[in-house]
Amino acid sequence: MALPRVNDTLNFNMKVPSTGKKVKYRPYLVKEEKVLLQAFESGDLKTCLEAIIDTLQACIQDKVDVSSLATFDVEYMFTQVRAKSVGETSVVNIKCSSCEHPNPYKVDIEGLEIEVKSFENVVKVNEDISVEIKYPTYQALMRGDLERLQDEDADAVMQIIASSISAVLTEEERIDCSSLKLEEILDFLNSMTAPQLRLVSESLTTMPALEHQGSFTCEECGKDNEVSLKGIADFF
Repeated sequence: MALPRVNDTLNFNMKVPSTGKKVKYRPYLVKEEKVLLQAFESGDLKTCLEAIIDTLQACIQDKVDVSSLATFDVEYMFTQVRAKSVGETSVVNIKCSSCEHPNPYKVDIEGLEIEVKSFENVVKVNEDISVEIKYPTYQALMRGDLERLQDEDADAVMQIIASSISAVLTEEERIDCSSLKLEEILDFLNSMTAPQLRLVSESLTTMPALEHQGSFTCEECGKDNEVSLKGIADFF
């Protein structure tokens, strides 16, 4: 007689923040947790992101291309799956701003929320040309040079901006950028003045993010500290 499968009927629901669509998911299993732990222990950001994408793809029961979702969608959805898989809280060590003593700080990850405000997705570059903006996807993030992006390297940042342009609008036509090569979009961005490029890039700074604000008292020196966590790496 075959052994039963333990978690075949254990399912939960959550919303994709950017669309409001409900999806069904299950907790990740021991075999998937092992892959995640190995990825996190490697310290390689790209390996970690790929493991998160693969885990979500396996756990979400509905038909969803996880890598094509916005970065904040993936971060939020992973925290929800993780909460149901290994616990609703995460403990991170945060150094005191005074004595630098590492303090354990507990975060309720299941209670994290992302507020998606109205997004002005058309940016007017000049009198004749506008661009349509979309949120960067995890797929675009993984295609780039993540180490250079973390260091805010100008070329790496430009690639993310380029991947966030869905169309270029003129008085005569709408040019769909999905059919263009990345190099063509980069050439278009490089033809702008600095103020014009700033208009485009600033529209992305309003992108929602996984955030938490809090405070703690240092267990070593007693100083009160403010806590600001942003992005999935800060929570685990």
